[in-house]
Amino acid sequence: MRVLLINNYHYLRGGSERAYFDTARVLEAHGHQVAFFSTANSRNKATPWSKYFVSDIDLSADLGPLAKVKAFFRLFANPEADRKLKRLIAEFKPDVAHLHNIYHHLSPSIIKVLRKAGIPTVMTLHDYQLISPNRNLLVRGQIWERSKPNRFYRCFFDRCVQNSPAKSLIAALESYWHYFFKTYHQIDCFISPSVFLMKKFREFGFNAKIFYLPNPVFSEDMYGAPYAEGEYVLYYGRLAEEKGVQDLLKAYSSIKTEIGLNLVGDGPLAEELKKKARRSGGKNIKFFGRLEGERLWGMVKGAKVVVIPSRWYENAPYSILEPMVLGRPVLVSGIGGLAEIVKDGQNGFTFKVGDIDDLGFKLKRILDDADLLAEVGQRAEKDIKSNNSPEAYYNYLIDIYFQAYCQMKEG
Repeated sequence: MRVLLINNYHYLRGGSERAYFDTARVLEAHGHQVAFFSTANSRNKATPWSKYFVSDIDLSADLGPLAKVKAFFRLFANPEADRKLKRLIAEFKPDVAHLHNIYHHLSPSIIKVLRKAGIPTVMTLHDYQLISPNRNLLVRGQIWERSKPNRFYRCFFDRCVQNSPAKSLIAALESYWHYFFKTYHQIDCFISPSVFLMKKFREFGFNAKIFYLPNPVFSEDMYGAPYAEGEYVLYYGRLAEEKGVQDLLKAYSSIKTEIGLNLVGDGPLAEELKKKARRSGGKNIKFFGRLEGERLWGMVKGAKVVVIPSRWYENAPYSILEPMVLGRPVLVSGIGGLAEIVKDGQNGFTFKVGDIDDLGFKLKRILDDADLLAEVGQRAEKDIKSNNSPEAYYNYLIDIYFQAYCQMKEG
């Protein structure tokens, strides 16, 4: 089988890229041919298919007038991506296309290209972009669902995107455009890595065919990494508002412990968090920036507990799956896909989202109980190896591809 994998980025930037590359790895291990379609970037992994990659726009940069206009129109269509995708299809002749994140860069207009070519199309859902102008369902630190169902205008009135009326208006217009023109209805099947996300899509009136399929975890890649030194609590991931890292800093600063706090990752709150750590007198709080490969796995393996204090409805982040498969206990917000994966006191621990006192209390209690940490870590490893094995992922994925083929023929 020839499978075309499509994603905005072709380097390891976050969870969607990890799922994108891991899917390629699973398919190639079973003898399938894989091609990629993405945007051009100096950090990209090497691939012969890069000749078809699309020019990118850095939306985090201070764009000039022309670039802003170009970025705006990519919300609706990207002629360059459409042209290059047609050429790639002509050479590779895919049997199925598997999409991950495509909006704002490649543009959803490529879905129409795939449809016209008669290619069955599957899309993995990583956030809430298809049902809300705010892809995290989080506004100013609080869960936001006021656009449900299809009342996208609420985004403008609530300034749901970066507290900006202009950006919120554009996001609402984008949602209305794809809703009225049924852009995503042209996709045959969707994949959700968590039951929670799938149910939330249903609440918002999304009626397409969705299959639950947990992301694969290649645990053998991590086992050989050397343990990082010292005793520490670990957070790793994006340093952004929705991740609740500021809650962790406050909770950690409130408990008396000689065990350090290591923060791994980067993001818009990095400098602010460093200043807060200094003001709190946190000599045991260390920032490591972004780590990858053995350095990251070693940091995870050496942690006494990994804390994921997210304030938004996480899907099924690798930052919880990875420590669990390595037998590391996790302490997470009892919200979204996190609460689905972690059962309090069994394979991990949960606390009330946004509750600094509860987070501090739970963190102190579990750090003082080494036997409990070891027992919970063992159960976590067993659960993830069972639920997220690459072999199980492959078997279900191939069945979903077949379902997409049948759906396309029926449609």
